Amino acid sequence: EVDRCINELGFKGLQIFSNTNNTVLDAPEFMPVYKHIASLGAPLNMHPAYPLNSIGIDKSTLVVPLGFLYDTSLNTVRLIQSGLFDEAPQFTLIVPHIGGVIPYLYGRLASYHSPTSHFKDQPDLQHPFGHYLDRLYIDTVCYHAAALQYCCDFMDVERILYGTDHPFGDYNLAADMVEQLDCSAADRELIYHGNAERLLKLT
Repeated sequence: EVDRCINELGFKGLQIFSNTNNTVLDAPEFMPVYKHIASLGAPLNMHPAYPLNSIGIDKSTLVVPLGFLYDTSLNTVRLIQSGLFDEAPQFTLIVPHIGGVIPYLYGRLASYHSPTSHFKDQPDLQHPFGHYLDRLYIDTVCYHAAALQYCCDFMDVERILYGTDHPFGDYNLAADMVEQLDCSAADRELIYHGNAERLLKLT
């Protein structure tokens, strides 16, 4: 199906939910699919799904603004820990909604993946954990100008993609968040369209 979408239908990228059939995304049976997607040069967008761990997340007002972001963040970290980014260096992952909680927990994630005698189950990775976090793409959907500004200041602007959260979000608000960014006009154009054009090979 991946080959049909990319080679026959002309898809520029693919999407997966943040868990599949109540299974975490780093399950061994999924790895060959990710590696094949990577070999085709297609980015993979991880759209959030109803969280695997849903104790206490029993209302839509908890699932959508909180549970979704938790599930994408959890499964992103699990994919990194699996070694996939080492085994398939060309693997490209987009984590929507400004990367879930990852940008704000970057320091904690990087610190607790450093060599230590406190943990016996650390993943065997080729690079420091921050190396993989820096390879992620995020979008601009967050509904808060200061939060988006933090991501713009913290991350490589070439890894930020314009998002609207359509049909749930207000696309006017989404655009206004980008307009409020304290960044150069050139960076704003990258966010609006330049980064997506490069990533999806549209030009």
